[in-house]
Amino acid sequence: MNLSNIDSKNHINFLSGLSLFENIQAVEIESMLPQLKIKKYQKGEIFSFDINNRPRLYLTFIGQFKLTKINERGDEMILRVVNAGEVISPMHFSHYYDVSAEFIKDTTLLYFSESTVNSFVKKSPQFAKNIINMLAESIQALMVTAEVWRLKNTKERLGWFLASVNNNNLGKLPIAKSILASYLGMTPESLSRALKKLSDEGIELENNTIVQKTGYELCSYCDKVIGSDCNVFGSHDCPLFNS
Repeated sequence: MNLSNIDSKNHINFLSGLSLFENIQAVEIESMLPQLKIKKYQKGEIFSFDINNRPRLYLTFIGQFKLTKINERGDEMILRVVNAGEVISPMHFSHYYDVSAEFIKDTTLLYFSESTVNSFVKKSPQFAKNIINMLAESIQALMVTAEVWRLKNTKERLGWFLASVNNNNLGKLPIAKSILASYLGMTPESLSRALKKLSDEGIELENNTIVQKTGYELCSYCDKVIGSDCNVFGSHDCPLFNS
């Protein structure tokens, strides 16, 4: 579906708020709108990044989905949970890397074709820089995740994840517990045991809201990557730096 019949101002505002379009003038973004397409998916639908759907850059306008890969035994591995406002770029995936999207909520995706993206890269050095930054951040996130999954036990993995989504003690669990267990490489039983251990440390999940007894219990699971979004990280008020 093309966006010609949709309020373009809303989409300009949406695109302008993405880091992918940082420092790009609204008039430049507006010039791309005729090439912007829209697709809507219902909760539970599965979408494969096959040869037709891979050469695109997708922007999550509304909704949530998980990127999954199935191994030879038929087990599902959740690679990432994508939320509204996030971007994925399967046009930069290997042609041999088979990934699917399963929609956790009703979702609206906006997308540009690979040719449109490449054309704008040639016209806009700032957009090219933003693409490079986006890919670099994706690589860093994968490296950090791989390190966490490999070196931390189940309680530490869960603590790290909760610290990463807590955002200055305003954290809502962004995904269902059943999905969280799979994403963290745990069984539901292992997740329950990890939650019990965190509860003993003063960290609770109440109605999918992260609650800390003093407000600082998750600081022991923080690091330089996820701490950069915290208002007190690295300051004299940061428990991690003053322990």
